[in-house]
Amino acid sequence: MRNILLLVAVCCLFSGCGFGNFVDKCINGPTPSPPREPLRDAKTGEVIKIWVPKNMLRTSSWEFQARGEESRCSNGHYWDKKDWELFPSQRSIYKILPNGDKIFAYYYYYGEDMPGFDTTKWYITVFNIYAHPDGEIYACYWAKFPSEYRLEHGTSDGIRP
Repeated sequence: MRNILLLVAVCCLFSGCGFGNFVDKCINGPTPSPPREPLRDAKTGEVIKIWVPKNMLRTSSWEFQARGEESRCSNGHYWDKKDWELFPSQRSIYKILPNGDKIFAYYYYYGEDMPGFDTTKWYITVFNIYAHPDGEIYACYWAKFPSEYRLEHGTSDGIRP
């Protein structure tokens, strides 16, 4: 009988933290956040400034979808494709650079649950896709911002097709 009560107590303890999160949250503690450094071009090493227009089309998504798009962008999924191959939401706003290249901008809007709290923090991940005048994509960069960043710091210099 004593063993059964001990087993029930252990089960209650695991369900309090949630067994899946028990190891991460209760034993390992919170994961350290990576240091924030400016985004740099992998080839030239130059600091890249993300273009954040105010009137981009929003793509509401789950956090894992934003992480997947970040991975596709970082791993060169769009390189050597043509700009017309992008989804319409990815081509909704662009600007033309002095050398004739285009930057397309779009963002994912999503919430991240705060561990240990009953709240969600809202973020946007802004993506910039660069294309030559002939439409060939040669770069993709992204950055994560708080949800209100676009309205507070966004620019109005984009062109809608």
